[in-house]
Amino acid sequence: MRTMRQIFARRVGRIAFGVVLLIGVAAVATSAWSASLGTNRVPRLDAARTISLTWLAAVIAGVAARAIAARIPWSRSSEALFVESLIVPTAGIALLLPITLHMPLALLVADSSAFDIWVMGSLWITGLTHLVFAALCVMRARQLVAGRPALSPRRIYVVTLITSCVPFVVLYAIPPTLVALTALPFVPMLHAMERVVGRERAELDAVAGNLPHAIALPDRA
Repeated sequence: MRTMRQIFARRVGRIAFGVVLLIGVAAVATSAWSASLGTNRVPRLDAARTISLTWLAAVIAGVAARAIAARIPWSRSSEALFVESLIVPTAGIALLLPITLHMPLALLVADSSAFDIWVMGSLWITGLTHLVFAALCVMRARQLVAGRPALSPRRIYVVTLITSCVPFVVLYAIPPTLVALTALPFVPMLHAMERVVGRERAELDAVAGNLPHAIALPDRA
């Protein structure tokens, strides 16, 4: 059975993992933005390398943070960091994984320079779609933790697909088609979020049920 300290450590690990992913997203987006505008004044890593290193660093950070947090005595509310431990990694995965899924194919048929161009194009053409998708995923995570009716994976998928049609559906419907295919692997992840929350709630109930009860002592005369 999990202890409160272990649950807390797992939350910290998830947050650290997500924070590194978000930093990687910011690095890739900033480089792509400056390069596409011709304002890149500083040396930059190619997108493929940055993305690969980001995932590696995120895993290492998550494991390290969890190990460190497991040594810290737990003295806060059982709800502390619960929401954050879901929305931070959810946002990071939702923003970085789509372009990561494109990377192997792009590198297979071309090279890292061509993938850089692909990333720059994605920033302009599907950047809004990525943001909407990440926001909807975060909203679902927050609703699940709060115990409220949550956005369904199907609704998130449909809204994301509709967003991808604005305003570049005129490009032979290529953006919506790519988004439709790229978003499919996320559907199981969105369903899994509910299981993650349910499992953690069950663990919290188990911990609460095993806490020592107060012993009532008779009043002394």
